[in-house]
Amino acid sequence: MRATHGIFAALSAGFSLSSAAACSKQGLLLVSSYPFESSPGEIVKGGVTTLKLGNKGLEQVGEISSICGTNPSWQTLVGGDQYYCINENFDDGPGAFTSAKVNTDGTLAFVGNSSTPGGPVHIALFGENGERAITSNFASSSLDVFNIEDPAKLQSLDNKPFPPRADSNTITSRPHQAVVDPTGGFVVIPDLSVDVLHIFNIDQTALTLTELPAHPFGNGTGPRHAAFLKSGDKTFLYVIAEKKVSILGFEVSYGTNSLTLSEKFNIRTDGSENAPAEGSSGAEITISPNNRFLTVSTRNETTLEYTSVADGTKIPSDALNTFSIDPVTGELTHVQSAPAGGSFPRHFSFNKDGSLVAVACGGENRVNVFERDVVTGMIGKAVGERVLTTQVNHVIFKE
Repeated sequence: MRATHGIFAALSAGFSLSSAAACSKQGLLLVSSYPFESSPGEIVKGGVTTLKLGNKGLEQVGEISSICGTNPSWQTLVGGDQYYCINENFDDGPGAFTSAKVNTDGTLAFVGNSSTPGGPVHIALFGENGERAITSNFASSSLDVFNIEDPAKLQSLDNKPFPPRADSNTITSRPHQAVVDPTGGFVVIPDLSVDVLHIFNIDQTALTLTELPAHPFGNGTGPRHAAFLKSGDKTFLYVIAEKKVSILGFEVSYGTNSLTLSEKFNIRTDGSENAPAEGSSGAEITISPNNRFLTVSTRNETTLEYTSVADGTKIPSDALNTFSIDPVTGELTHVQSAPAGGSFPRHFSFNKDGSLVAVACGGENRVNVFERDVVTGMIGKAVGERVLTTQVNHVIFKE
């Protein structure tokens, strides 16, 4: 498994809390997590935890589920109740791709699964009706394409391996995500280690992938995740660089079965001119549901402070940095740096209308839910928090 972070381990191990703040929003959250060493030699297995958001904040529903394995690292929800997840299983051979149904109480019912090459860390769907899925296999330097038309029979159709970096055979490819463009005709794969965006054309009839020339970055950039935006007659792509702790913005151009990127800017994840803190890294990048704002998370900067709504504890916090998007130029303007609610916010997500944001802070095994103004993009007060016994890495709303 991946190394856990020991920050506030005593708080995280065996203790959970929920806010008493009033909350007008209701809903469920699904949280995946890695194993956690609660005390020397004592490992709590990872899994998927369902949390209920209500007037009492966040409350856990049932026990942690092992339906996705004990190292789940990504989740995807389709149509309200069709659920997919992957078991990263980083150090122990093949991974797994699982489908399930989400019951009305948020518990999971197994539907089917398939093995994957080692270390899958992301799921992307493509096809007009989401008939195919891509798993980005971090540990085994490849992607897999699955037929998911029958969720009970997930069928691996294709595996595409990625070579080491051209100037160093010791630098192994580490694909971290696959992102389908707004036309549905292309997919880009940020490669964290080789410092490229792998680009594939999607045959939208046969639903097959054809590799195109990759887009290179400078050595040590570490492209981790990306997000497309269709704005009027223009398309933009935003990439968060884990190692450089920056956001790179591109305008997208299309040709016959081709996609090219023209870099427009490269800015710090907090919008400042300051050098990133030693040991910090970029994590997640997401565009708001109304396409007006872009938010990113950074890890291991802890320049902010979060006050627990449960007991008033002051917690060093990493940031969620929000930018407004110019719809004509794609340029970003920094709007806010808000506390993520703890350290190492590996992932965050918005609810459907963007009025809430949920954050998975792996440093304290803490899940936080904050109010968010959809007009200004500003993240406000916490309306729920929960500390789990496992290292949280991914959180999504089930509405």
